[in-house]
Amino acid sequence: MLNFLLLKKQRIALPGVIKSLINCKEILLYPLKEGLNLVEKGHLMPEGIMTLGGDGTLLKAIPIAYKYDLPILGINKGKFGFLTEISPEELPKVVDLIKKQKPYIKEKNGILIAFKGKKIPALNEVAILKGPEGKIIYLQVELNGEVLTTVYGDGLIVATPIGSTAYNLSAGGPVIHQDASVLICTPICSFKINLKPFVIPDTFKVKVTLTSPRDVAHILIDGQINLPFSTGEALEITRAPKPIKFFSLPEKDYLKKLKKKFNW
Repeated sequence: MLNFLLLKKQRIALPGVIKSLINCKEILLYPLKEGLNLVEKGHLMPEGIMTLGGDGTLLKAIPIAYKYDLPILGINKGKFGFLTEISPEELPKVVDLIKKQKPYIKEKNGILIAFKGKKIPALNEVAILKGPEGKIIYLQVELNGEVLTTVYGDGLIVATPIGSTAYNLSAGGPVIHQDASVLICTPICSFKINLKPFVIPDTFKVKVTLTSPRDVAHILIDGQINLPFSTGEALEITRAPKPIKFFSLPEKDYLKKLKKKFNW
């Protein structure tokens, strides 16, 4: 029997195929909080984290998956489902591969955001955004210790390749193949009209300092974690030292997914 921690969107019922796998004793699901308590006590070693919902639900699991080095099995019950690759109907095939000890696992590079003594992992992006007063903010950007520019406008997004099709794309940034080893820096509504998105190696350290006088902005990580950001404070973004893992299927091709999801 395969054990999974379960994180599901509220009001979503377990699909029939999952209930069938449970009844046949193929899998056993532990609600996330309860399962983590067992993991901490050494009473449970799950195969991974199953998420049931859309991409937002999967992104909520990223910090836990990273901390415990657990693969994520994203079951798509959302609207878009770019990150949640597996349909409920495909779940038995994935379970069978894991039971045969031949799981198909994709590894994706994430980022670490260092802020106020904490390091927070992210899969898609970190966005620094203007505050509730709606005034433009000034963000000094350093790459490997060298000041590149000051972005002033509505904010800045630093995204991974897998996050290039998320907030970055909506803000006018480029689509980057998910296997590329880069980071994308995309200004949001920049007052500098000639300041465009730029792509850098993911070996670079990006430091962003809020230099606006007496201002408060906020940091949004993967659309899930929101932190206040005040004048004079800085955050640093680096490639995460270990990858984030996902259960997948061999036929899940990235380029085909781009064509299908974006109607290319």
